[in-house]
This record gives sequence, C-alpha cells and structure tokens, in this order.
Amino acid sequence: MRKSENKVIPVIDLFAGPGGLGEGFTQAGFEIRLSIECDTQAHQTLQFRAFFRELMKNVKGGCAINEFFSSGANIEELFSAFPDQAEHARDESWCARLGSTPDREVDDRIDKALQGSKKWALIGGPPCQAYSLVGRARMRGSKSDFEDDHRHFLYKEYLRIVEKHRPTVFVMENVKGILSANVKETAIFAQILSDLRAPTKALKCRSSSNGEVEYELHSIAVSSDTLGKDFEPKQFLVRAEEFGIPQRRHRIFIVGIRKGTGIKMNYLKPSGSFTTVGDVIGDLPKLRSGFSRNVGGDWVTAIDGMRNQPWFRSMVKGDPELGQMLDFELRQLRQMQNNGSNIASVRNRSKAKKLDEWYGKINLPYILNHECRNHMASDLQRYFYAACYSKVHHKSPKISDFPPALWPAHKNVHNTDKKVIFDDRFRVQCENGPSTTVVSHISKDGHYYIHPDPRQCRSMTVREAARLQTFPDDYFFTGPRTAQFHQVGNAVPPYLAYQIATALKKSLSAK
Repeated sequence: MRKSENKVIPVIDLFAGPGGLGEGFTQAGFEIRLSIECDTQAHQTLQFRAFFRELMKNVKGGCAINEFFSSGANIEELFSAFPDQAEHARDESWCARLGSTPDREVDDRIDKALQGSKKWALIGGPPCQAYSLVGRARMRGSKSDFEDDHRHFLYKEYLRIVEKHRPTVFVMENVKGILSANVKETAIFAQILSDLRAPTKALKCRSSSNGEVEYELHSIAVSSDTLGKDFEPKQFLVRAEEFGIPQRRHRIFIVGIRKGTGIKMNYLKPSGSFTTVGDVIGDLPKLRSGFSRNVGGDWVTAIDGMRNQPWFRSMVKGDPELGQMLDFELRQLRQMQNNGSNIASVRNRSKAKKLDEWYGKINLPYILNHECRNHMASDLQRYFYAACYSKVHHKSPKISDFPPALWPAHKNVHNTDKKVIFDDRFRVQCENGPSTTVVSHISKDGHYYIHPDPRQCRSMTVREAARLQTFPDDYFFTGPRTAQFHQVGNAVPPYLAYQIATALKKSLSAK
C-alpha cells in the first residue's frame, strides 16, 4: 500500500544508473515509484537498494541484513526470506532500455507507478558518453561516428516522457561537455533547452489530447533574475565541490517547472567551505594490496627495494624534505608489519570530520565494498613515491616529478625527443582538498585514484570512491568489482541530489 499523496511526492527515475539521484530524493522525503535502467549490473544494485529500504521498515530487517553480509549468502535467498519486500523491489526497479522498449509498455509502467498522482517529479540523466570530452576525443578521428552516435538523441526519450506524462517538475543531469557539443553544426545544448521548454512543439504532437505543455527552465544555483533572457548556458553548470561534495565534479543540471503551476524555484547556496578527501575516507579501515604478478618476496620488500636504488640516494640530496619523508614512511611500513597492525577491522567513527551522519545513518558493524585491487611490485613503488610526494608538496606529482627509474615503460610517457607527453599518468587524491572527478574509467585504471596514505600504498577501493561520491555506507554495489567501480563513476552524488531535492520539496510544498 502506497503512502497517501499528501505525505509524499512520487518520483520516476529514468536512466537511473545505480540510483545516486534517486537516493538523494529518497533521503529528502520523496518516494521512488519507478526506476528504469538498462545496465543489468546497475539494475541489480538499484533493485537491492529498493529491497533494502523496504526491509529496514521491518523490525527484523536489520538482523537479516547483518546476517546476509556476514554469511555471504545469495541475494535470491534473502529475497526468498522476505517475499513482500522482494516483490516491491522488483516492481520499483525495472531493467529496460528506453528507445528500444515499446513506448506503450513504458507508459503503462509509469501510469501504474504514479497511480493518478497529480504532483510528482521526473528525474534522470540520459547517457552522456557521447557528450563527454573524453568520449568526443576518442571519436575525434571520425566525425560521422560522433554525429551519428545514437546517444546524442536519447534525451528525446526523456523529452517524450515529459510531454506524455507532464511531471510537475523535472530534473535532468548531464556532463559539462554537452555545453560545447555540436551535431551536424547544431549546438545540441541550445536545442535541448528549446525542446524542454516546449516539449509538445518539439515533438510535433499537434494531435495531443491534453493540449500543449510548456516548462520554465531553471539552474539550481543561479536565480532566474540573474539568468534573464540572455543567459549563458554555462550557468546551468554546477560545481559539486561548492556544495559540500568532496570531489571536483562539474555537471549540468536543468530543472523544469510546468507552466501554470505557480511553483517558485528555491535555489541552492554554496556551502562556503570545501569537504576534503581526508575528511571522508580517513576513518575507513586501512588496507594493503596483494600482488597481481608475484615476483617473489613480500609486500614491504617490494617497496623497500627502492631504498638501495641510486635515485633514492640522490633524492635525499636533491629534495631533502621528500627524501626524509620517503625514509620515514619506509621505516613505518616495517614497524607496521612487525606489529601485525597493517589492517584495521572496523571503522573508527571518531576520525570522520564531515558528513559523518550522512554516511552512517544506519550504523553497520562492517564496511561494504572495501577490498583493494592487487598491484604490480613496480606500481607499488610508484604509488608509494607519489603518496609521499603529495604529503610533502600538497599536490599530486607529474611524471616529470618522478625519478626516471620509476617511469613506466609506456609509449605515451615520452616521445622521441624525450619530452613527457603523458604527464598525469599517476594521480594521488590529495587528502587536503576535494578529489578529482570520479569517472567510470576508475573501473579499468587505478593509477588516477592513488590513496594519499603511503603506508597503504594502493589505489582506492569501491567504498572510498563511493564516499567521494557521497553514497551512504549501507549502499551496497552488486556485481564484480569492475562493475561496481563503473556504477560509482557514472552516478550522481546522492548528497548533491539530496540538496536539490530538498529545495524542490520546499517549492512543491508551498503550493
């Protein structure tokens, strides 16, 4: 039985991914009625989260979840033990591909989920790979491949649903690369804005029985008075780090309010201070990686071997402070192994500085998705050096800051003139500021997400990436670790979504 409409505002989530945008709206008091996602692994995460929310309403839910994670039981076994909650989760999360699934089937599912609600929100971000600067760079050699990419036009699936079902408000998210994307010499962002203002006209739905529908478009952080008629598209750009997110993530957010509702937009205000990497991952259990290629010896020996290399001795003279840091941290590594204290078993909540309540609303006795990759011995030395460098210089080193002996044997590291052309091959996420953008490529390459603690000497875990994205600690990502990383990198930060949703709820409640 659904809650009465005067208590909650329903949400339909399109292109939902693992549910970051929906999680923020849920935490703000909205109710997800339907999430649509085509990726099977992300859908499984969505479905488990929907199940988790329902299960935690049950007095036995907490015990069942604890037993599930501690025993390593199969998800289907857990679903079988709580069939009502499982049925709800399967009803709420739908694995379907918009643009391929028949429109009528999509419309029926939305109508069923809304149950006649008059006040509701549509959220979601059409797939953005074709708009991203990286995606366009990969297609640079073929203009036709870029312009014909079907993902350019998936926003029209979103647009069709706006026109057909006419949400009270909608929130559309996408990458900042969309601002400069052009298809067949048409600026695609300007076209999207025009279409979203007048969906009926854009889709040429002249026979629409409900008449035309139009929307007022808003930035979430810049008032309409500031935007005016000649606003700059970049004013829809939101810098997540300005709103308490421990990550420099810049994305486009468009809010649409249906004309005639009289609803006024509430705007977000920057937090005034940055949340840092150290603020949000410093309390997590300390881990060490294994070897992906066992060349003999142990973990400490693989790192300590650099002490006898010529570059190490010259480093002590050339950069004394860094040399001292390297020497000190190497001695600490030996001591930690001798004491057997290299891995902590539980989270130390007293060290968390910011967002602690947000991450740990449900206090689990363990950390989910917190296992590290295996690394090659040569990469361990690079990670150790890079982390020490960041502690001394408060920035991540470029390849040119590494001793040449630690340069990888990679054709993109230098050209025939020995000039570095791939200078950011290794990147430490420095603890004294927000991280760089967590992207889906983290699933394939940990070199860009090196942990700032030299004694851990590794790339970040899924949970640490999820912390940077502000997923609560009880948010479980399903599937293989590569798929988990991919889901986290593609998501909207839930805490940013929560702030957007809170502002919209105030707007909707005022009417």
